Amino acid sequence: MFRSFTHLHSLLTILLIIILAGCSDPVSDGYPDIQADGSGTGENAGSNSGDAGESGDDESGNDDSGDNEDGQNDDEGGSHPGNGNGNSGEDGDEGGSPDPDSFQPADILINEFMVRQENTIADPDFNQYSGWIELRNRESAPVDLGGWIIAGRDPESGTSRQYALPEGTVIPPDDLMLIWTSGEGAAAEKSIHTSFRLPQNGGLVGLYGPGWAGKPVVDTISYEHPDVSSDISIGRMHFNGEFDHPGFVLPMTAPTPGQPNRLEQLRILTSRSLDISDPSGLDVDHSGNYFWTISDDPGGSIYKIDLEGNIADELDVGGHDMEAITQHPEDLTLYVAEERLRQIVQYDTLGNELNRFDVDVEVQQENDGLEGITVNPETNHIYVVNEQNPRVLIELDLSRPEREQQVMYKPIDFRAGEEAKGLDLSGLFFDDKDGVLWVVSDEARTVFALDPGGRPLAAYHAGRVDLEGIAINRETNRMYLVSDERRELFIFAYPDTRRDLSASP
Repeated sequence: MFRSFTHLHSLLTILLIIILAGCSDPVSDGYPDIQADGSGTGENAGSNSGDAGESGDDESGNDDSGDNEDGQNDDEGGSHPGNGNGNSGEDGDEGGSPDPDSFQPADILINEFMVRQENTIADPDFNQYSGWIELRNRESAPVDLGGWIIAGRDPESGTSRQYALPEGTVIPPDDLMLIWTSGEGAAAEKSIHTSFRLPQNGGLVGLYGPGWAGKPVVDTISYEHPDVSSDISIGRMHFNGEFDHPGFVLPMTAPTPGQPNRLEQLRILTSRSLDISDPSGLDVDHSGNYFWTISDDPGGSIYKIDLEGNIADELDVGGHDMEAITQHPEDLTLYVAEERLRQIVQYDTLGNELNRFDVDVEVQQENDGLEGITVNPETNHIYVVNEQNPRVLIELDLSRPEREQQVMYKPIDFRAGEEAKGLDLSGLFFDDKDGVLWVVSDEARTVFALDPGGRPLAAYHAGRVDLEGIAINRETNRMYLVSDERRELFIFAYPDTRRDLSASP
């Protein structure tokens, strides 16, 4: 009797193990959900995809099977894609599930993407002008992306769409791969098409590891509604030979699908030599017939120059380390940024000092201070930029008490982080026609258009020109840049922005 009871207990134990095993999901149990902030936890972004599967969800994380366009069960067909580093061997036991910890992420980035287009590039399979995502392999070896997940998230509805890349999807070393977000959902003859389209009203583009590994976050880039203008892409940029970070995320008015990212270049018209030592900073005089600039030499002066660069007037103000200048269009007073002192000095047009204002910004080195200044005539607010360490845009209301003057303090890192190299801020101009801030970078040799909150709207490369100040004349459609090293005033054609720069979310 004891032997029979033991045998019965063993049978019941085996039966219980079988029942419990049937209730679990070895593909998705216990793994983090895709989240818009890239943390890998929180809201569900859809269940695990198969080779060409798509899924949606509501904010509670419940799957909506009606969103699955190709009719597949998302957990079916999800065979083991390898470990992500080019090897395709099995990591788990034969016939079992691979170990999620065996996934080895590779250095793959979302290099560039376009949400909507009209005529940039048609896909080679269906000849459609749909959106696309460009991946970049920064490894020195090929990487097997089979089973990796491409996703697009709509923040308004809280839903996500995802597509698992087909088996055998290999991206060569130091190369690019274009994936079409056409909604076709197929590995066609010449390219790959996801089963979803990117949200048109802003959202998130995400690259994640395979479902069997818990969909670990590899790379994500968010975008807003104004970024969705036709034939404008969003890409990662590197400047000045600095490639030790993922890149600065910027709108690209000249997209480069399948090619290394580069910005549209400004068209130079001519230049004028300046008889000024270390000219730095530039602004248009209220009359439109002159410029204001300064010398950043110790004891430097303020200069009024004509459109040909000839000196019309010199104000000997004995500046300490003046780096930028702007003229208020109403009272015509001049505001000068003193870099090392971290002060704004107000002068009249005769050179008499009227006021001094401290700017609350902690710099790591004396020479990393204030570099650009401009005024918004509608609000009477002053904007200044700090060069680097930190790179920051500051908005000031100088009519308030000293401790209340700072209205905005906005890091300008373009999502690459303060430590990212290759970018500084060296000049500033407010275009009151469009309500746009133009910022120049000496290191990057680039001009950026920002909204008043510091969000990038466009960026243009200025070639080899050294940049220390910027001014714009919209009546003549000219952009002016001053160089301290070359002691020149460079004149460019105002760029065709190809979209409304003042668009707001």
